[in-house]
Amino acid sequence: MQKFDLNNPRTLAVTGVMTALVLGLTLIHIATTGAGYVHLGDIAVYFASFAFGPWVGLVAGGVGAGLADTVSGYPQFALLSLLVHGLQGFVAGWIVSRDHRLPRLVMAVVAGALIVFIGYFLGEYFIAPLGGPAQAYADLSGNVVQELFGALGIAVYLGVVRAYPRIRQVGS
Repeated sequence: MQKFDLNNPRTLAVTGVMTALVLGLTLIHIATTGAGYVHLGDIAVYFASFAFGPWVGLVAGGVGAGLADTVSGYPQFALLSLLVHGLQGFVAGWIVSRDHRLPRLVMAVVAGALIVFIGYFLGEYFIAPLGGPAQAYADLSGNVVQELFGALGIAVYLGVVRAYPRIRQVGS
């Protein structure tokens, strides 16, 4: 697992850029669901996690998604997004921390998707201001679509590594 040291200017810069990328892509709304929206932010969460490790994935995924909710009119979801997308980024990065081959990348996306499905379902189900049980069930399909887009993070990562193999060393 890569060392995560925010006192290192390179780590701080990479984490900041990845957080901004998650924020920016999360603001690209593809479709509105009952209580939220489908976005492209998960592509950046997976890319950050694969390229720079679980800690960058945790910070970039959580903070980027939470900020996006805050500025796009869904502040009630900010804390839930911080937790869910942060955990998604950490777990995906941890799964591939020692093996970046395609089966591991797919396994990481599946695990991250399950975190998103379960996290948002439980949050919406049990926290009334987020929608309640009916909304939790209704938003499952939107989360599936979002994670299908998020899986493109594998292609982005593999394309960047092919063009710039040293990227794995940038975050460490």
